[in-house]
Amino acid sequence: MKLGSNIIDIQKKNRCIVLQTLMEHPEISRVDLVRITELNKATITNIIRDFLEMGIVKDIGQISASNGRKVAGLSLCMDDVVSVILCIRKDYVAAAVCNVHGEIRNYVKVPYRDDSDIQKILKQYKEEVDKQLAYSRDNNLKVLGLSVATLGWLLHEEDRYYIKADDVEVLGEVDIKGAFREMFPDMEIWVDHDANMSALAEWHKLGKKSDRMPESLLSIVGGIGFGGGIIIRGEVFGGFNGIAGEVGHMGINCLTRRHGKNSDFSGIWEDYASPLSIRDNVRENWMDYPDTVLAEDSTLEEIYSAYEAGDDLAEWVMKRAARYLAYGLTGLTFILNPEVIVLGDEIIRSKKFERQLYAYMKRFLPPELYKTLNIQFSDFDKNGILVGAGLAMVKHYLRTYEMIDFITEVYKKQP
Repeated sequence: MKLGSNIIDIQKKNRCIVLQTLMEHPEISRVDLVRITELNKATITNIIRDFLEMGIVKDIGQISASNGRKVAGLSLCMDDVVSVILCIRKDYVAAAVCNVHGEIRNYVKVPYRDDSDIQKILKQYKEEVDKQLAYSRDNNLKVLGLSVATLGWLLHEEDRYYIKADDVEVLGEVDIKGAFREMFPDMEIWVDHDANMSALAEWHKLGKKSDRMPESLLSIVGGIGFGGGIIIRGEVFGGFNGIAGEVGHMGINCLTRRHGKNSDFSGIWEDYASPLSIRDNVRENWMDYPDTVLAEDSTLEEIYSAYEAGDDLAEWVMKRAARYLAYGLTGLTFILNPEVIVLGDEIIRSKKFERQLYAYMKRFLPPELYKTLNIQFSDFDKNGILVGAGLAMVKHYLRTYEMIDFITEVYKKQP
């Protein structure tokens, strides 16, 4: 949130703190609001009174407070406040609306009609956003703005944003944020990398599970490569050019082939441990395992299933992936020392794989770091990116205090 010394800013800041706490706790008492926000009782009383009058908070009867006592509970009533979400992928675009609680509605996924012309691609993006805006109007939803999750690297140059991704260079021909501003001049626009969006979703979900937000989190999504999102005290760390978290490009072998088209950097982590590398290893080695159920073109799902069933090739490939995954995570643990590491997207969710991963981490890490190691596998499917994109817009409104102006406008007090 921004710094401010005048009384209006202080009032807005306090209200945003309360709103954020209500968003993170589906049911909460006034006593726990005082405890969590560290605002005094009178301030909480005044803010909740105003919110009740506006209709964005409701009394929900008796609940159990953190001290175990039965007390009057409160719940936020802003389910109709949404962000329009656009997720830019290599072969398709996905769109939806997401409310302030991270609930997705009206999800659609459409392939590109023409992926060779950036203007035609932008036209298709506009069409999908317009459809979501029409859906919002038809359902009396209140739209905060448009939040766009991108693939590849998202490079920042002042207030210009450029996508850099292998095989889809056409997306880098325009300032993507500027393009959306031209198409929707009256909308708030937020653009960020999909891994950062996913990390926000993971951070928010973990906080709701444990009644406290992790101080730091590293989220790694695996697919064609590895993308990473770093959360520190609730904020995405983007680095100087916005590419912090591109963990897949971390070098682990300087004596190997050139990778990709963005640089001559070789021997990178995602070449050894990503889901794509797992498929590559099956394709390159399946003839050496005549009894395997796998084939040269086996899918990830088939490989993972064979691994669980004890197939020799799948066992070798997944054990190799676990070793390289642990090797990279060890380096990141020394660099970032995150409270929580979350693995998601196409990375296998498997107790068997988890045991192998932890076994390697125990070998690589000193005991002092291993004993606090907390690796979790994401509960999200691909919608985690969409949820995170919605939360990113909400955080922007809270950070700038614009949320108070927004709710004052759309929840006008009744005469």
